[in-house]
Parts: sequence; structure tokens; C-alpha cells
Amino acid sequence: MSRFAEEWAQTRVSRSRADWARREIGRGTLRGQRYDRATPGYYRATSGQRDGEGAVVNSAQRIRDAQSVMPSGALIAGWAAAYAHGIDALDGLDHLTMKPLPVPVLLPPGSRRRSTPEIRYRQSIRQIRGDVIEGIPVTMLLRTAYDLAREAPDLTEAVAALDAILRTRRLKPEHLQRNLGRIAGHRGSSQARQAVDLARIGVRSTWESRLRMLAVLELGLLDLQPNRAVFDHQGYLLGIPDLLDVDAGLALEYDGGTWRSDRAEGHRDRDQHREDNAREERLERAGLIVVRAEKRDLTTYRRQLIGRIATARADGLRRDRTRDRWTLDEPSDWYGYDYYC
Repeated sequence: MSRFAEEWAQTRVSRSRADWARREIGRGTLRGQRYDRATPGYYRATSGQRDGEGAVVNSAQRIRDAQSVMPSGALIAGWAAAYAHGIDALDGLDHLTMKPLPVPVLLPPGSRRRSTPEIRYRQSIRQIRGDVIEGIPVTMLLRTAYDLAREAPDLTEAVAALDAILRTRRLKPEHLQRNLGRIAGHRGSSQARQAVDLARIGVRSTWESRLRMLAVLELGLLDLQPNRAVFDHQGYLLGIPDLLDVDAGLALEYDGGTWRSDRAEGHRDRDQHREDNAREERLERAGLIVVRAEKRDLTTYRRQLIGRIATARADGLRRDRTRDRWTLDEPSDWYGYDYYC
């Protein structure tokens, strides 16, 4: 079950002040602790799902709040449509600040709305066909993917969004390539085309995507393989590095909070830390070089990380390959990547 589906069961319906008045709920009551303002002029029963600064943390609730004020023919779009489609990683939280992003809403032709802190409106030049998920009209997944790639702040974030969508296997790279003509001439189409070329199946988190894009854009490492299983010569699994440079024998690992959560921050749990250390030791004994990175390496210490990867790769290219004790050849009883993820 997707996170959206789990959160949806906890959402509350937003109603206008007039609607609440017809139910004999006055303004004074709406301003009390039992109700929350969802959007300007709309309130709902409080759910208690807010962060320390009062922002709603249930992304499905924010989507439902936006739906309550959408005009007929409008569609939930962008990250919110992706989240409704089951793309858990695209949950509408800024990847650096973890603050909620506005819910994107695509207006039908002729309809105009002023954006608010909660909702970002944009107008379509023609009527767009959409899907309906839990009663919410959303852009279709292919359109959602292109919108995210076109409107991302940079190429890295565009690729991270497409990687997250491809991970679900709901779309395939050939679907994205085959339909690129649909976005010809649209704003951001050039970035979207680049992102489609660079997107990969098998990436497990958006931070892995950002690590890969750093290596691609800064070091030109276009052939990194995401989550490729590595074995010893007896067929035993050594590990599944986040990114593998086969030629250099270089494994890049992103240290998130835990492999079970794309959103976890801070210290990794002890079990995960022990597993990571054991896997790194196995890979290095077999002749691979491992470079680990975490969130601050990709932000505050970005230049240092680029240098570390470049140095490690140079060492790997100079290694004595006759001493390698690893292979990508899969044993006959290998269940595959999905079984172990």
C-alpha cells in the first residue's frame, strides 16, 4: 500500500465557513482547537498532524484541502499527482528544509486563480484529460512525469523525480522516450529531454539520484549502474552498491537514515549501520573501492565529495585487475534485485 493510501484514511473533509454555519458551527468554534484552517475560508476538524511550526505534515490531507477549493475541470498536478499515483518519494516536502511545498493545481482554460502559500495554481491552454484517485482528479502519470521534469528547479531534481517514478515500474524509459514529442515547444522541454535520457530504473531514493547526478554532471560518469548486485567468484552476494562504476571498480554509497525510508535523516539506526559496515568490508576485500556520502556531502561539502570520488576513481582505474575477486555474473539461484530490496 502506498503512503498516500495510508494517509488518505486519516484525512478530514474541508468545508467553507458558510457550509459549517449551515451545520451550526460558528466562526468562534472554527477558530478553536477542534478545527484547523485548511485554506483561506475553509476549515476542517483538526487531525493533530502538524509539525512544530504548525504546518500540516499529512501530504494526502494537503491534497484533499486543495481539492475542496478547486474549480470544475481542474486537476491536482506535479508532486501531488505523483504522490496520489503512489510515488512515495515525491511527498511534497522540500528535500533540504523538509518544509511543505504548495500543492500544484492545473486550472482549465479560461479559469484564473491567485496562488496561496498552500496552493500553486497554473493555467492550461487546453483541457487536459486526467485520472481519478480516491475521488481526486489528478494529471495522468505520463503527464505528471513530464511536468515534474520540465518544472524542476534544475536537471538534478528533474532526474530525481523521473527516477522515483521509474522505480515503481508504472512507466518505463521507452514510454518517456516515445512520447517526448508531446512536450515539444513547452517551457522546460529541453531540461525534460535531458532528464529522460539520464533517468534510470532501479534507483531506491531521491538522494541516490542526487549522488548519481553529481557524478554525472561534475565528473562525466555516465555509466554508473544503480543497485547492481555484486558477487564473489563462488556466487555469494557481496552487496548491492547504490552506484557502481564497473570499469573503475568503484562503489558509491549514500548513507540515509535507513534503506527503508527515503525521508529519514540524522543518525542511521544501529542495525543499518552494522549492515552497511559489513557490506563495505566484503566489497573492499573483494577489490572494490567504496566511497560513502550523506546529505551534507551533497550540499555543504560538495566540492570535497567531488574530489574524493575523482581520487577514488583514479585509484580504481590503476588497480591490478588480476586481484579482483568480484563479478557481476549472477548465479543460477539468484532471485534478483527486487527480492532483496
